[in-house]
Amino acid sequence: MSSDDERQKAYPLLGSIQNSVGFGFLGNEAVVAIANRLRVRTVTTPTSYASARGGVEGRMSLVVDAREFRRGVDFLIARDPTVLVIGYLARPEQVDIVAEALDRFHGLVVLDPVLGSYEKGLFVPVETARRIRDLLLPKAQVVTPNRFEAEVLLDLTRMRDANERVFLDGFAERGPSTAIVTSFVRDAEKRQLVTAFSNGYVYERIISPFHSAFPGYGAGDVLAGGVASMLTAGASPWAATVLATALASLAVERTTGYGGASVDPVAALDLLRPLPYLGDDACGAYAERFGVVSTPIPAKDGEGARLKFAPPKSR
Repeated sequence: MSSDDERQKAYPLLGSIQNSVGFGFLGNEAVVAIANRLRVRTVTTPTSYASARGGVEGRMSLVVDAREFRRGVDFLIARDPTVLVIGYLARPEQVDIVAEALDRFHGLVVLDPVLGSYEKGLFVPVETARRIRDLLLPKAQVVTPNRFEAEVLLDLTRMRDANERVFLDGFAERGPSTAIVTSFVRDAEKRQLVTAFSNGYVYERIISPFHSAFPGYGAGDVLAGGVASMLTAGASPWAATVLATALASLAVERTTGYGGASVDPVAALDLLRPLPYLGDDACGAYAERFGVVSTPIPAKDGEGARLKFAPPKSR
């Protein structure tokens, strides 16, 4: 192996397939901003391009046509990244192209299903959501929906009384061994957000500050990009989720007018330095410095872990 090859392999590679913007931190730009600060290289393919987030006056916007998108996906898969994060997909045919490519991919797949929210409903065509559920969800190892998106993917109506395990085990039955349901509870009175997490062995509530005064454009992209970047850097799924939750919270809190008021992971990473704390033993105490706490989800009668042994620690 040449010295050049050795230098390249010193930086693990993260792939990202999602929307791109010229101004702000959404989609691929959020992933690249986070990954590079964590000594992770990136290779990206855009599903669409816009000057800035939706709603910013005067922006341009376009969807990448199917032929060029397929070429971009094939190019990315051929680079053989360690982890691949899949975010916003604009059209059903894009889902089909990604699903076909995953048959040739041997790394870890993080699916961030950008489908919509309670406030705005579905952002994508119903057929796109259906194909993400049917074609991509079974091929992912990690999934990071918000609660609205989790209900869509699990074919649930608004189950306000359902506990976290209904959602977490529901995803395990459909493919992903690790489920991260963000905004499971949004408590404006207590100023808390609750994320539900499970890898089949542990079930955790990850509580973080709720900065309701900020619009939060791109917060989900930052969380998913943070999870994927930290997994690539060697963190376990739980540690990656706890630290990415802290990152997303700080990124929201540091929102400015930049990028049409998108969140700012670069400013957040000036304060949060996760690399020395990627291990399970260190990440919890470090995240608590930023108001993020992880506690076990109590088990009711008859409820237990899906897995009866701890998964091996990442090296």
